[in-house]
Amino acid sequence: MPTTTSTHRTVGPDDLDDVCDLLAECDLATVGFVDFTRDEIAVDLAKATIESTGWYDGQGALVGYGWLQRTERTNQVEIDLYLRPSADPALGPVMLAALEDRAAAVVAEVGHAAPWVGANVYRQDAGTQEWLRAAGFTRQTTFTRMRIDLDPAQPPEQPKSDVTVRRVTVEADLRVAHEVEEASFLEHYGNVPVSYESWLDRLLDRGEDFRHVYLAELDGTPVGLLTSTRQFEEDEDAGYVRTLGVLPAARGRGVGTALLRDCFARAHREGRVAVLLHVDVANVTGALRVYESVGMRAVLEIDAWAKGERAG
Repeated sequence: MPTTTSTHRTVGPDDLDDVCDLLAECDLATVGFVDFTRDEIAVDLAKATIESTGWYDGQGALVGYGWLQRTERTNQVEIDLYLRPSADPALGPVMLAALEDRAAAVVAEVGHAAPWVGANVYRQDAGTQEWLRAAGFTRQTTFTRMRIDLDPAQPPEQPKSDVTVRRVTVEADLRVAHEVEEASFLEHYGNVPVSYESWLDRLLDRGEDFRHVYLAELDGTPVGLLTSTRQFEEDEDAGYVRTLGVLPAARGRGVGTALLRDCFARAHREGRVAVLLHVDVANVTGALRVYESVGMRAVLEIDAWAKGERAG
């Protein structure tokens, strides 16, 4: 282990200040702005499904931070890691190896022989990408952050459409929304079927008012879904599209466009300055073209890396 580091341990809610300080320094050095809110990190540190670890130097200062989370009962584990720019760079591979070892242990707990480990890294973060490459990870795809700026003096265009969009509030409609989302994402990178109960837990993990669900209908039949959250309200005064899905049979009929335009109009009424979302550039449904067609533009790229083989 590098000489500048003496210990590592599990971190939790009591470590929020130190973790936020480290993450802010890493973000500023990598992308030039802080890409999280304190509330986001507080929620993650309190989640029972996320294991968070801190690495400390000889003076007891937090210099490295990483977390991992298994997806359902599969062998798929998501990890993330951050090393303070001033810390010994040799600690990076040590942190990564520790997270990989723990990933193997948590999938073994549910009967899998080996993990599939995924990590999402800013395109500008050459150091972390090199650690992953050296450890046998390969780049799988890229997620692009898209943005549309809203003119406070001009409401977004709302062309006439055969698509009806309505907000979901009752359980019966939430179950329909879950079914639409599951069916819409079968072909997507890293997709894992999720039970209604798990889906609802994730939907509400930051409170009733953090995330809203909207269904799109054609001739009274649900064919699309959009989930919006408040993730970027605090730091960018922007709305955020967390999920947008359209059933395969309804694609090409303007459903996704109608959901987006409805979202833009709501954000404008709320006084937001923009709307953001993330898209897999390899998305087989052509989602990137849809987002560009309504005026969204790419502002950030995040590369998805992975190691191992997926199992059920």
